[in-house]
Amino acid sequence: MKSTLWRLFDLRQDQDDAASIDEAIRRGVQLRGTNLWVLMFAILIASIGLNVNSTAVIIGAMLISPLMGPIVGVGYGAGVNDVALIRAALRSFGVFVAISLLTATLYFLCTPLSQAQSELLARTTPTVWDVLIAFCGGAAGIVALTRKDISNAVPGVAIATALMPPLCTAGFGLATGNLGYFAGAFYLFSINCVFIAFATLLFVKLLKLPMRAPLNESARRRSRLLIGVAVVATMLPGVVLTYRLIQQEVFTATVGRQLQRLEQDSRFILLAKTISATDRTVTLTVGGKALPARLDDEVRRQLLAAGLGEVKVVIRNSSAASLDTASLKQELRQDLYRNTLLQLEERNATIARLQAERNQLQARGLQRQALIRELLAQYPEAQKVTVAFGEQAIAHGTPLPPVLMVFMQTPSVLPAADQQRLKSGLQVRFPDLDIELVVQAGSNGVAR
Repeated sequence: MKSTLWRLFDLRQDQDDAASIDEAIRRGVQLRGTNLWVLMFAILIASIGLNVNSTAVIIGAMLISPLMGPIVGVGYGAGVNDVALIRAALRSFGVFVAISLLTATLYFLCTPLSQAQSELLARTTPTVWDVLIAFCGGAAGIVALTRKDISNAVPGVAIATALMPPLCTAGFGLATGNLGYFAGAFYLFSINCVFIAFATLLFVKLLKLPMRAPLNESARRRSRLLIGVAVVATMLPGVVLTYRLIQQEVFTATVGRQLQRLEQDSRFILLAKTISATDRTVTLTVGGKALPARLDDEVRRQLLAAGLGEVKVVIRNSSAASLDTASLKQELRQDLYRNTLLQLEERNATIARLQAERNQLQARGLQRQALIRELLAQYPEAQKVTVAFGEQAIAHGTPLPPVLMVFMQTPSVLPAADQQRLKSGLQVRFPDLDIELVVQAGSNGVAR
């Protein structure tokens, strides 16, 4: 059993020769006019996608970006002890980053859309999960690059590690003078770069690719120390940010659950609520003719009993003369914006699902017509051919695969061997479908 699992996960079975791997990685490191033009186009596409909040456009930019080549080159060079390759990769990487930041900054300086959308804001707060994504992406990338036939894992890596959007977001920060956005986005980009290179280094060692130069013990210890310091220094702020993010999410969720009781309190109406996890403040706007005395203390004790510690509670009475109507309007607008955004996201998800279903139906229709023509060509004596794709119900809690139903009417009985051969051919052509073949002998019918 152990040997079977080892063979199953053995990466050496389809591994390319060392010379081809080395050549492919060095090609990705080289500075060429083509790479620079493609990089600028990719940065512009990603910047537009972030600017208009289009996920599809952002993914398209990641797919064509050449930015990953120098990063893999650094990890590979460290793994095979090729100092010249590391230097060349770092030079190319520096040029790529400079061009990317310049292109993104110029775009955001020129665009009339200055609002930071959700896709852009998502790249300003890196966490430890980004570390995991970058490491897994780098591992998948070097595995794909060392295969004889490059698989489609490389585009998947480009999507997963998301090198382009953080750089574009950093350009947005420079263009708008928001150093917080720039620092967060560039730190996310640094996480991706370091852990892609680190994963590449580990898998180069695991695959035992040949060393380009001997490495003495002193140099080996020094390189391990430098790599360890770089990895820890890059990951540590992300761990701290993740811890704070989790604390804030727990605080917000717990406060939200506790405030649900207030929404059902008959003594007043809860008009708006604002929860600030960073300064542990809860602001409530309430309305009613006779509000309870010291409602803020009541809410504070309720939150304290829920294990939240000391929380500042601010109560705004809509019937009081001193109510800040501007703040109330702002809170109501924010609530309306959040609700509208959720509705838009649900609508976009529904549209995407319906478009996928429509595309699938169109594809099935083309497959159906092509299959009918092929069957009539193979069996010209057939009087009737019907092909249909369908879904099956769930059996014993397990969803059954879709089914392909084929009905043929022939003048005479089709031999069982021919029927089995036809069914086997259909199964090979449609491996994910259950095949239902019915051949009926008869004298009537029109082929369709």
